[in-house]
Parts: sequence; C-alpha cells; structure tokens
Amino acid sequence: MIDRRKRPIHIALIDDDSSVRKAVSRLLRSHDFACTTYDSAESALSDPALSSAQCLVIDVHLSGMNGFALRDRLRQAGVDIPSLFITANADSGSPDWLRSIGDTPWLQKPFDETQLLSAIERLL
Repeated sequence: MIDRRKRPIHIALIDDDSSVRKAVSRLLRSHDFACTTYDSAESALSDPALSSAQCLVIDVHLSGMNGFALRDRLRQAGVDIPSLFITANADSGSPDWLRSIGDTPWLQKPFDETQLLSAIERLL
C-alpha cells in the first residue's frame, strides 16, 4: 500500500462524461489522492499541470482526440506518466484495439472501487 500521508499522489482523470468524472474524482479524493479532472484530451494537453500528475486515468472513447492519441501525444512530448485506460466499449477481441491499447492496463466500465484502486496501486 502506498503511503499518501506526506503528500497526496496526483491523479489526472480524463473523461468526457461528467457523471464519471464526478464519481471517480470523489472516490479518489476519499482515498486521499489529489485529483484533477479534464473533459477532453485537448483540455488536458492545454494544462501545463498535467505533467505533474503521477498517474493518468484516461477514457478511451473521448469526444475529439481519443485516449490512445492522448497517450501517444504525451509520450512523443517526453511525458511518460503511468496510465490506466477506462472504457465502456472495449472491443478487446479486435487486433486494432489490442495494438492501440499496447501495454497500458485497462478497466471495463462499470468498474467497482476495488478494481480501480487496485489498478492504480499496481501502476504506482
């Protein structure tokens, strides 16, 4: 278990669904994480503070730029933050989807509190 008493771990949540942003950010904060939310990949990329996050939780199917493109854009810029994809529409059998997800862990929506927290703990 990670000791977050000294300084909260900063997680950036990128999801275009406001109810997901609200629920997940509330959950993370209740477990002593700091959480910044973004409603699009573009809004996340425009915030210089994004690079200070220690973990990203990214929806795959965002309006505009998708989660895969966001992760790739960050890596190209030299920002390689541990990331977790979340999606309601996983096509996990598709070779294109598997190639896009790469080695990034992911969760199928709806996921429960334990699944999310365990996945984040493994990343960190």
